Amino acid sequence: MSKNMSSHISSIQVILGERAKAHIANKGLRPEDICAIPAAAGGPKGLILQGLDQYLFSDWLGAEHLRQRAAKGIKPLQLIGASIGAWRMAAAASSNPIASFKRLAQQYVEAQDYRKGVDRHEISRVCGAMVQAVVAEEAQCMAKPVGKELLVWVNRGLTPLYHAKSQAHSHAQHQHARMQGFASAVLANSLNRNRLSSYFERWVFQSPGAHTDWLRQPFDRIPTRIENLDSLNIHDALLASGSIPFVLNPVHKITQALENNSTEVKHHEGPFWDGGLTDYHLALPYHRLDGLVLYPHFAPTVTPGWLDKFLKLRKAKPEWMSNVILVCPSPQFVASLPAKKIPDRSDFKRYKFDHSVRIPLWQSAIRESHRMADDFQQWLNDVNR
Repeated sequence: MSKNMSSHISSIQVILGERAKAHIANKGLRPEDICAIPAAAGGPKGLILQGLDQYLFSDWLGAEHLRQRAAKGIKPLQLIGASIGAWRMAAAASSNPIASFKRLAQQYVEAQDYRKGVDRHEISRVCGAMVQAVVAEEAQCMAKPVGKELLVWVNRGLTPLYHAKSQAHSHAQHQHARMQGFASAVLANSLNRNRLSSYFERWVFQSPGAHTDWLRQPFDRIPTRIENLDSLNIHDALLASGSIPFVLNPVHKITQALENNSTEVKHHEGPFWDGGLTDYHLALPYHRLDGLVLYPHFAPTVTPGWLDKFLKLRKAKPEWMSNVILVCPSPQFVASLPAKKIPDRSDFKRYKFDHSVRIPLWQSAIRESHRMADDFQQWLNDVNR
């Protein structure tokens, strides 16, 4: 991917794949050119995209565009998310994206008022309540949005992660076995990413009828299963998508979407974990899609899995990213933030759980994030001249 920046733009970098670069050079960039928007895992890092998210889904890709898109027979816009990215894309799928994004930001910043020594049970309780607040009355709309398709990434633990849940073992033995299982997964991943296929099954919870043929064709050896979203399971799917091992509890079961007017409630059996474990920044085969992929991101690089954060050379395949437009904060913009960095999970410890320090810094980052929206609009004006 290559950089394409106007000299006056200071808050964003726009990084283009070769196919995207050629398209924009010849035709500019219109909303109907975009077929998908990915949203990475990364916890609080996603807050720096709040301003850009609000602009995209209320304005450039808002209700008027969706009406025109449908009138022209263009496929719905795919919203693809893992972990906090799934929460962001659920907000984007709502009937009122700005209100949903603001609600998500407020909940994420203010509800996590943990104290030193907080355990995963309390964090799980808080995150469950946050997801409920974000979904609110929008469950049906988020699961089956008009003009959009929501895809929520989740991982189901396989042997030995699944079998660690044994009734014959004490809680301590169970936790030790699970820790050994994850340690083994870390080692396996360091040797070859495809070895994660022994530990995880990738689940994608999609809006019913979503155009996911491009994901049904194998693109790595991690098994992929696609299931439907509905108002009954979207909360647990979103919570599972953000359930980081040993930070939160897994989600042990997710309700199956009701089909054909059935009233019998069944469940998918877990344990279900964070979608970012296998697909941290969603390094997917986007080149299979017909249109362009707009990727608002908090980093200039795309890392395949969460465990690959520690493997600096493991990045997305360039050919998969050929039709991607990646928009991320510029180094100058990040350096201008009050904390000289974007929010991240280490801030809880960095500020010693003093939320009177952390919360204002995160709120200031969100306010500053609207500069990214302004500069993206200017970039669009430039490429469409």
